[in-house]
Amino acid sequence: MLKLVGSRFHFRRVVPVPLRPILGKSEIWISLGRAGKVEARRRAAELHGQMTDLFEGLLSVSDIKQSSKTLTFSPEEIKSINEKYVFKTDLDVCKGIIRVLEDTIEIHETLRIAEVHNARAEVEVKYQKIVMQQAEYLDRLMSGIKEVVIVAENFQARLLKSMEDLAQRLQISSAEKKVLRGEIDRLHNTLITTFTKTIETTASRPPSQSPTPYSEEALPIVAENQTKLQSKAPSPLLLSAALERFLNTKPAKSLETQRDTSRTVALFVQAFGDLPVREIDGKVSGDFRDVLFSLPASHGKRRNLSFQDEIDRAASQDVPLLSTKTVKNHFMRLSSLWNDLLRRDMVEKNPWSRWNFDLSNQISRRAWKQEEMNKLVNTPWPVGSIPNETFMGITMVAAYSGMRLGEISNLRNEDIQDVEGVPCFRICAHPEDNWSPKTEAGERIVPIHSTLLSWGLLAFQKANQKYLFSDLKDSRDGNRGADFSRAFSRYKMIMDLPPAVTFHGFRHTVSTLLRNQKSDIREIWIDALLGHESSHKSQGATTYLSGIDLTNLQTTVEAIQYPDFYLGKRL
Repeated sequence: MLKLVGSRFHFRRVVPVPLRPILGKSEIWISLGRAGKVEARRRAAELHGQMTDLFEGLLSVSDIKQSSKTLTFSPEEIKSINEKYVFKTDLDVCKGIIRVLEDTIEIHETLRIAEVHNARAEVEVKYQKIVMQQAEYLDRLMSGIKEVVIVAENFQARLLKSMEDLAQRLQISSAEKKVLRGEIDRLHNTLITTFTKTIETTASRPPSQSPTPYSEEALPIVAENQTKLQSKAPSPLLLSAALERFLNTKPAKSLETQRDTSRTVALFVQAFGDLPVREIDGKVSGDFRDVLFSLPASHGKRRNLSFQDEIDRAASQDVPLLSTKTVKNHFMRLSSLWNDLLRRDMVEKNPWSRWNFDLSNQISRRAWKQEEMNKLVNTPWPVGSIPNETFMGITMVAAYSGMRLGEISNLRNEDIQDVEGVPCFRICAHPEDNWSPKTEAGERIVPIHSTLLSWGLLAFQKANQKYLFSDLKDSRDGNRGADFSRAFSRYKMIMDLPPAVTFHGFRHTVSTLLRNQKSDIREIWIDALLGHESSHKSQGATTYLSGIDLTNLQTTVEAIQYPDFYLGKRL
């Protein structure tokens, strides 16, 4: 039985009543250290098996009945033990008895191992016998096919002779004879080719495909059933194959969604292996949930540590674990994949849904307050891998457009275009660089705010560079904004801002600012500017969203105004 005492798991096993006088215990408790729940279960199972063997061995050699409470030996047995070990005291006699029991247990263990080896040998003999039967069946099949080929050749010879006789009787010309002979040769070659391919295919098939070490089914040997080969059972759909087939091949899924889901699947495979999707049930998903909550937040950054080492490190050290939100995101990605499998009847139910995750203690991102924006303006950007001018440019674009960091960092020089005489950002997918907006609504036109134009944003365009902010570098997974995001997090700590205030908060700031305007700016214009799915579900909103006039979008952008937010001029 597995017990959780404090922060550690313990194994508990009750000692059978007849063995308690021998072992001097009624229960056995063994600490499993700081092992995680999955590892603790495995260790407990091993201990349970070992103790069962020990108890059965003691009971088999001690002649103890269930009603007995003491272990006794006959006088002859005690005399024999005393003569063998030359005991001087009662304590020596007890020790000798224990050694005798240990020797007996060792003999039983040796016998058990021998029985296991014998059983395996018997199974192997049966398996080899079935393989030989299959080989004999294939030999008979090939012999039968060769006989058919010989019959076909004889038939061709007789047919050719009959056609020649017929030609002589009908006085067919030599040209017609040549045509008939060619047709006969073509039919013969087709027949021979078909049978030859059948022979090659049958001969190349491994004999172990049909029989297994545990199957003794008779092999078919009847001639009329030789061509009715039993079709091979389809292989079960593995999780990795399901990911590739039903998610990564869908153009509607953004590259970010595909990348994140692939990471989740890789994490599951690392923990449990690449299981068939039909074998993944509620118990497996629950075990995966326990594993995720046992992982440190820095999982994957120490490449020299194994998966179990990461869990043990988190259990033995006071390190932050994965947040509830992160675990919930992993489950949401797998649930989305399973919904597709469920619609195709490839699984019976979705084991990733209906799990509760308490996010009440999670920090939600919010808009920037004016005093926080003032602190940002007055706090110098630290020297590092991101130049100061790049920091100012990206931050100004976020504050005066509400664009996401991923959209800003992937802007190309060619994405700045004049549309109807208005300078605009064109946010669109770049498949050649494996990047696309987060959602379908993310592909849009965003007029450039007049403040950004006067500030000098267009000076970032360089003829010999592809990207607008060319100082940003791609991370290992192709995320151009990763370095900036980390640098901004350190910068935020310098300003001593609360955790709820993040770079993404500029998007909340713009959304809140526009929705609090007392002008006639419509909600649907704000959604189109920010790349949101329309909050209005009317036919006009869902069908004609892309038809919003550029003038309305420009009016919406220019409504983004701050009392005092302006990062210093570019040098």
